[in-house]
Amino acid sequence: MNAAAHRTRSLGVILLAVLLCLFCAVPIDAESYDKEVASPYVAVYNVRNGAYVYTEAADKRIAPGSTVKIMTGILALEYFDGRLDTVVTVTASALRGLEGSSVLGLKAGETIPVRDLLYALLVAGANDAANVLAIAACGSISAFVAEMNAKAKELGALDTLYLNATGLDNGTAYTTAADTAKIAAYAYENPTFMQMCSARAYTVAATNQNEEVTVYTKNMLLSTQSEYYCRDAKGMSSGYTDLSGYCIVSVMDTGAYPYVCVAMGSEKNAAGKIGGYPDVEGLLDWASDNFEERKVLDKSSILGELPVRAGRGTDHVLVVPRESVYAYLDVDIDLSTLQISPSLEEESLKAPVEKGTVVGTVFILLDGNPIGSTELVAKSYVARSAWLGFFDDLGEMLTSKIFLLSVGALIIVMGLFTIGRYFLIYKKASPKKGHKNGREIK
Repeated sequence: MNAAAHRTRSLGVILLAVLLCLFCAVPIDAESYDKEVASPYVAVYNVRNGAYVYTEAADKRIAPGSTVKIMTGILALEYFDGRLDTVVTVTASALRGLEGSSVLGLKAGETIPVRDLLYALLVAGANDAANVLAIAACGSISAFVAEMNAKAKELGALDTLYLNATGLDNGTAYTTAADTAKIAAYAYENPTFMQMCSARAYTVAATNQNEEVTVYTKNMLLSTQSEYYCRDAKGMSSGYTDLSGYCIVSVMDTGAYPYVCVAMGSEKNAAGKIGGYPDVEGLLDWASDNFEERKVLDKSSILGELPVRAGRGTDHVLVVPRESVYAYLDVDIDLSTLQISPSLEEESLKAPVEKGTVVGTVFILLDGNPIGSTELVAKSYVARSAWLGFFDDLGEMLTSKIFLLSVGALIIVMGLFTIGRYFLIYKKASPKKGHKNGREIK
């Protein structure tokens, strides 16, 4: 492949990456959800293919609130993986600054298993359990918070800054609904996390300083005693702070795909209803019922042809997709409205051309947004004609830069030689000073 073709292909790869990033950042079809949404910040995310199917101010920064505990639970589970029965000691520093918040009631010097702390954290939102886990894992809360922020970046949550392990209000901490959805989707892949955060109740065993106690879920989607109970919802987090409002995160996996819904910033209305809960239930039901993987481009589709130089028996080759393309779409979308946008890397090919030779990329767009892509390839093999190949090679040679530069240089050399020879002959032919008609003048 020549340098120009290489640059073209490199640009194609960059374009593909940019378009795929855009695909992951925009909702597939947010307009078909026709219910009123009370939460100002919302993201509904397909866990399997990383696509947002509904967003509402999902990239706007907001105080993270209780969603912080999702990350706290992730890191604690990963640190104590296979060691959940490890017994840790509660330190006084873990209990500071928690007055008036949800706590398990731990005491300095108390010894308690990590498993019980995780259940207290993920079921009841216990802030003292969060701090104890942070210190047990990293030695200090600040070190644990640094790990939280590093993990967020690793998961692609680039607009998130944690400042504690609890989610209690701190004026400079922030996240977005879109980032929180990515983090929650990662947590969903951990079966232990989902088992814990989906529990309606858990009994914490007696310790050296406390009696046995049963904690109950704060997530009203899970509570059978709540007006917001949703049978198919699982986990993941629920809570309220003054800066974040009600933040509810849950998942539903009853259909072909699991979905995470993040609803942040809602408040109680005049009737005392929390709009975030109906938002989450309605959006999860809607996403499960209204999206499916659909074939948007068949690999047998002929998307054009490329001229072939020096081909035996043909002067072109058909261009087809390397593979069929499937996209995750609303079931009501008319596929005929999709835009097929092929981009070829070369203006022509030189025989022989192998079947499957990559010649470009095709993008499938919905309302200008990319929803899928694949490489374009030559549909068949084209053999080389020896006779036509000779003339094609000759033509390439005669039009190559090296040949043209060589010819140019030769012309210049010949021109200089001719000019030099002319002046040399002229000089010899000119009469010498003191001579006339070839005779010396005395």
